[in-house]
Amino acid sequence: LFVRIGPWARDEYRCLRCASIPRQRALFAVLDAYFPTWRTMWIHESSPSGAPLRRLRAECGAYLPTQYFPGVPPGSLHEGFRCEDLARQTFEDESFDLVITQDVMEHLLEPVQSLREISRTLTSGGSHVFTVPWYYWKCTKVRARLGAHGIEHLDEPDYHINPVDEAGALVVTEWGRDLCDTIFASCGMTTTVH
Repeated sequence: LFVRIGPWARDEYRCLRCASIPRQRALFAVLDAYFPTWRTMWIHESSPSGAPLRRLRAECGAYLPTQYFPGVPPGSLHEGFRCEDLARQTFEDESFDLVITQDVMEHLLEPVQSLREISRTLTSGGSHVFTVPWYYWKCTKVRARLGAHGIEHLDEPDYHINPVDEAGALVVTEWGRDLCDTIFASCGMTTTVH
């Protein structure tokens, strides 16, 4: 059974049993349809939380969830997660069959470098399965970037909920119609939209 707990169905149409939201249920629909053996695959998920984290931990023996914690040495354990910066991962080449990111790509200050790193850590034939707020009808909008003295805001700062930081996660990029082209140009991965 599902219940709408607020006006924004994307994040507020919850399953009463597991508390999942639509994009999380869509993730598992894609995993089941296109990667039916996902329970036996090596999976890295960056910045997981909620129902998918619980399910993947319970059902996939080779699941590795990571979070980014500023000031924590990369590759070390912190608060039950391995600390990893998607743009500078400590994993060896071809470590994973699947990499999952759910609503992470819009928060990355170095998305191109992060995509290259995701591609590097995937096995031959591996896939990056992700969700992202996608403004496919308009051009990508960069809201913030790294400057010489830290983060430069190019628009009014906007923050999303962050499971490991009460201050939230800064929205850096509103991905538009060129998202798939950006991924291909960054690392040669092709993208199929569901």
